[in-house]
Amino acid sequence: MTKAASITLATGIAALALASCSPRQGGSLTLKGSDTMVILGQRWAEAYMKAHPGTVVQVTGGGSGTGIAALINGTTDICMSSRPMKEEERAQIAQKFGSPPQEI
Repeated sequence: MTKAASITLATGIAALALASCSPRQGGSLTLKGSDTMVILGQRWAEAYMKAHPGTVVQVTGGGSGTGIAALINGTTDICMSSRPMKEEERAQIAQKFGSPPQEI
C-alpha cells in the first residue's frame, strides 16, 4: 500500500469514528490518548470542524493508557491508542456502558 493510500485509509477510518460519535450541531467531542497519534488526531479534528461548522473537537495526548482510562471513566468520547486494549479494559468499558468498545 502506498503512503498516500495509507493516509487516505486512516483519514477515512477517523472520519467514521468521529461520525459515529457525532454531536448535535454546535456540540463538542473530545479525543484523548496516544502521544504518538496526537498530531494526526488534531489534523482529523481540524478537518472535521471545517466540514461541521459550530462543532468543537478537543484533542489531548497523555498516552494510550491515559486515553483508555479516560474512556473507561467517561471523560472522553474517543480514545486514541497506539496499542490494542487489554481484555480487562474492554471488560470495564462493557460493564460500565453496557456494550463493548469499538476498536478501529
